[in-house]
Amino acid sequence: MNSNLAYKEKPRKELLNGETILISPRPSIDHNRVASNIYYAFHTFLTNKPCETFSDGADVHLTENDCVIPDVMIICNKDIIKRNGVYGTPDLIV
Repeated sequence: MNSNLAYKEKPRKELLNGETILISPRPSIDHNRVASNIYYAFHTFLTNKPCETFSDGADVHLTENDCVIPDVMIICNKDIIKRNGVYGTPDLIV
C-alpha cells in the first residue's frame, strides 16, 4: 500500500462540561465486534418501526457544552438528526 494514500484520521474528541476529551486510540477489534452485535440486535428489532439505529461515528450534541460519539444509539425523534450530527438526546446511547 502506498503510504501517501493511507487514510489519516483526525483524533476523535468528545466535549464534556465544556472540556475537550481526546478519545484514543481507536477501539479494538473485540470492542468493534461487541458494538456491531449490539447494533445488529437493535437494528433487527427496530426494523419496520419508527425508531432508527445508528452505529459509531456520529457526533451527538447533547448540549452546547456536551458532545459525545456513542458506539450505538437509537433515535425515535427524527427532528434531532442533521447532516453533520445529532442535536438533542437520543432515546438510547450505548
